[in-house]
Amino acid sequence: MDPLKEQKQEVEILKSIYPDELELISGKEFTINLLLDVSSERKHAVKLHIRYPAAYPEVAPELWVTEGEIGIDGDDDDGENYNSEDGDDDSDDQETVELKDSQRAVNLIETIDLGKNDYSQLAEKLDKEAKLNIGMPSAFTLASVLKDEAEQLFNDKVEQEAQKLENLRVVREKKEQRKFVGTKVTDESFSKWRAKIREEMGYDGRMKKRFQEIHQGKLTGKEIFERGLAGEEDASTATVNEVAEGVDKVII
Repeated sequence: MDPLKEQKQEVEILKSIYPDELELISGKEFTINLLLDVSSERKHAVKLHIRYPAAYPEVAPELWVTEGEIGIDGDDDDGENYNSEDGDDDSDDQETVELKDSQRAVNLIETIDLGKNDYSQLAEKLDKEAKLNIGMPSAFTLASVLKDEAEQLFNDKVEQEAQKLENLRVVREKKEQRKFVGTKVTDESFSKWRAKIREEMGYDGRMKKRFQEIHQGKLTGKEIFERGLAGEEDASTATVNEVAEGVDKVII
């Protein structure tokens, strides 16, 4: 079939499929505005720009991908702006931080947009798809692929941002938990701590002084007993005899 005739037929078919979305620039050039189906209250769209070379469809069409038009119902100001650094102020209490995290999670999807790099990535994919379809009209196929790929890319960006938010929450939670975790106590660390406290309080010195004041240099029963065990049996026997003699002299 004559390439020009095939081009005209394809344009007519596209008009019936995209009555409001297709904008004809010339017989060989047009755009298709594709509204994306994503779970966002804000509307998102991509635009496919196609130009037929003279030999199309025996060669791949020239194409571009740009930001689409969302119409009067789309409002770019809906939702809250999200910044990954928001909520990192240590002056916020934990309850306030958790509230901010919840608000970001709820409004996260409303902050996502496709950028220039995303459009370039989509155009590269479409270029490969167009080359696979050389020899047959491919504008509708390209438009369908673009819509699917753009929606998937949008959802991937939402998941990536959600993961960043979750990572921030985990880091903050670990930081809070460290406040309630003390140093692990071992026998060695306890002994060092006990010795340090006793030294700081002067406990050992005060106990020694008190001991001396009570006994005034005299031996305690324990010390006498220990000396007896050390071999001072004679001294103990003499002491017993002296006590016995004293008892005999007691007059009742």
